[in-house]
Amino acid sequence: MLEQPITVIPRVGTRKAQLAAKLELHTLRDVLFSFPRAYKDFTAALSPDQAEIGAEALFHGQIADLIERELSRNRRLIQARLLGNRRVLNLSWFTASYRRGFSYQYMQLSRVDELWVYGTVKPGLYGPEIVGGEFYTSKPKYSCFVPVYPLAAGITNRMRLDWIEFALKHLDQIQECLPEHLSSRFLGRREALRAIHFPRSEAELAEARKRLIFEEFFLFQASLGAAVAKRRESVKHQPDGTVTKRFLERLPFRLTNGQVSAIDDVRRDMESQQQMRRLIQGDVGSGKTVVAEYACLKAVDSGGQVAVMVPTEILARQMYDRFTADFAPLGVSTGFLVGRTSSKRRKEILRKAAERDISVLIGTHALISDHVQFDNLTLAVIDEQHRFGVRQRLALSDKSNADLLVMSATPIPRSLALTLYGDLNISIIPELPAGRKPIDTRLIHPRQRDDVYRFVVQRVKQGEQAFVVFPLVEESEKLDARAAIQEMESLSIQQLAEVRVGLVHGQMGKEKDQVMQDFYDGKLDVLITTTVVEVGMNVLKATVMVIENADRFGLAQLHQLRGRVGRAEKQAYCFLIAEPKTELARQRLDIIRHTNDGLKIAEEDLKLRGPGDLLGTRQSGDPWFKLADLIRDQALLEQAAREVQKLIRDDPELERHPELRAEIKRQQP
Repeated sequence: MLEQPITVIPRVGTRKAQLAAKLELHTLRDVLFSFPRAYKDFTAALSPDQAEIGAEALFHGQIADLIERELSRNRRLIQARLLGNRRVLNLSWFTASYRRGFSYQYMQLSRVDELWVYGTVKPGLYGPEIVGGEFYTSKPKYSCFVPVYPLAAGITNRMRLDWIEFALKHLDQIQECLPEHLSSRFLGRREALRAIHFPRSEAELAEARKRLIFEEFFLFQASLGAAVAKRRESVKHQPDGTVTKRFLERLPFRLTNGQVSAIDDVRRDMESQQQMRRLIQGDVGSGKTVVAEYACLKAVDSGGQVAVMVPTEILARQMYDRFTADFAPLGVSTGFLVGRTSSKRRKEILRKAAERDISVLIGTHALISDHVQFDNLTLAVIDEQHRFGVRQRLALSDKSNADLLVMSATPIPRSLALTLYGDLNISIIPELPAGRKPIDTRLIHPRQRDDVYRFVVQRVKQGEQAFVVFPLVEESEKLDARAAIQEMESLSIQQLAEVRVGLVHGQMGKEKDQVMQDFYDGKLDVLITTTVVEVGMNVLKATVMVIENADRFGLAQLHQLRGRVGRAEKQAYCFLIAEPKTELARQRLDIIRHTNDGLKIAEEDLKLRGPGDLLGTRQSGDPWFKLADLIRDQALLEQAAREVQKLIRDDPELERHPELRAEIKRQQP
């Protein structure tokens, strides 16, 4: 019955079903699992004597002094008083006007001596009053917390109450989906569903919410855990060989504790028979690439090949240059493949990869192509993981059931990491390499722009480089913000006339790569750009970041842009030129000014924007959960993750939990 369309509910026809579809209500089960957004306390009816300013409650008393006055041709005012023993609560309603007779609401009120009114008490001219309260001419049928549901045009809350009452008659068809040892710790599933819709007390509501929130987290984690458990056996890489050891010995710096720990995790994963799926998460400049290089050489040492996929051609080129410089002295061959690689060169690269003449192939999405075949691919590395989807990362590693190592420089709060990367094991590099100084971040009023650019010229004359970032490519009539193309023309002949300036933005073609390469090679002093440099630009001489109209950028963007400077030991500066006009913009700029800690910034970003925006997938609301909140309910999320890990370890295929398997399958899109 629960799988039947919503039209099985009395008085719900095709038209109502179409309106309900806007609320994602298609079946009776959808109705049952569409939860209230708020509640009205109908557990007790208060006397007007108990009315306090600001209180929202149900009041009961004798109705008196009922009148209706016409305010205009289209509007009338109904007024009355609700009598208590010692005090009076004034009532008023605004209604549509009629040509003759009294309004329908007035006629209802005129037939009764007592009244129940739900609303918020406000101070009035003649004492406490409720304006536009919800009134009942007989005792309300509910004596609990009455749910208030999300609505759409043509759908009222009273309709939804009728629908849920009908759905609850079939509650016996709901099966428990949690393992017995967990379900015993919470309300039963049926009881929780009844209580979430019609709780008899705040305590019962809290218990129902706790149960259903845990269930949402548990089902999500279990679906990911089951996918991880299905991983096939992969190649078992050998212990560190000659090439790997030489690489570590040749490093011109000392690894941080976080890098050492991450390398240990990778070593353990790659030397096991099970396919590695590991995320290396670290702030900008924390040294994730060294860990990736170690993994690549370990695979080569064991006779394997490696594919390294990055989101942009510029980043791919930089990665290729670095890997080639580090690997060539060790006798390890590298290759480069992107979408614009010439046909002749592409054929050569594909042949060498297929014949194992290339050990490490670096490129963009082009690596996913079916035409790219390896002789013995044993490791796939993906950089800037947040730019790729789950399917893309699996498409690469599944070419030969290779081990998978992904990296992300976008700090993600633990609660989001457990959801976004629940199918990956996570290693975190929490610190920056020794000698790095915190970036000096300052908020600058637009009136002081010239001072900032004088500072930029001064630093350039000392042999350093700078970025200037604009929110727009070209001027817009709709947006009051500076644009890169117009400002390039102005700055290059005025404030930055003494230095070499280049322009790059996302709408440019091949010349974009050349400009960025010139900046990378030190042939340009200042790069004027948009957020195209948000990731991937690793220019050691860049010490100044100027962000124009900084209030138009998100926290994560600001942090990523700031991370383009301060990559060496010199003091770096980030100037946020802005005059924020909203409270949210002011909060963002205050946060970025006072901390360089990417994880703390990510936590604050999550609070300000919510996970839908932060993940950049579903742009409003929580991306997967109806009740659960990734910030408020983090303890339950982590508890669910721990329990799922135990469950999957003991029963990888969930064969002993058919109800859980069925519920996971039911909820998958």
